Amino acid sequence: MCFEPNGMYRKARETEEAGRLSRVVQPALAVLLLLFGLATEGQAAISGPALVGSVTIIQVNATDATFIFAGQCKGKTANFSMTLSPFDVSTTTAANLEGLSLPGQGPAGCLSQAGGENLIVVTVVPSKFANTGNVVVAEAVLLFVVP
Repeated sequence: MCFEPNGMYRKARETEEAGRLSRVVQPALAVLLLLFGLATEGQAAISGPALVGSVTIIQVNATDATFIFAGQCKGKTANFSMTLSPFDVSTTTAANLEGLSLPGQGPAGCLSQAGGENLIVVTVVPSKFANTGNVVVAEAVLLFVVP
């Protein structure tokens, strides 16, 4: 009977290397699929850097609400507020807050020095979401919309 120890070690090494490569490639593929899924043909893409922070939305009258973001971008303060119209806070959920467009709210010094780019809410943390009927409080991630 003849044993081939080099063959066994080679197989073990190849299996280990394939496992390492898989751990690197799979997350990268997931990100690419997400980006291509969000940016289909004829639509704008989303891009970083991300704005991370708290969102408060307050119903101010029957049709309007004030959106207030207090967070950071690149480690710097990135706060803004804007009117959402028409908007009904009472029916807002974490899921339907995702995808909310925030035109012209990109803070200066985040994506560009001038700021003013369009933003979109991409993630709302469900465990950090609360709706009292006339006020929403949430933790969210915003990204830039790139034409």
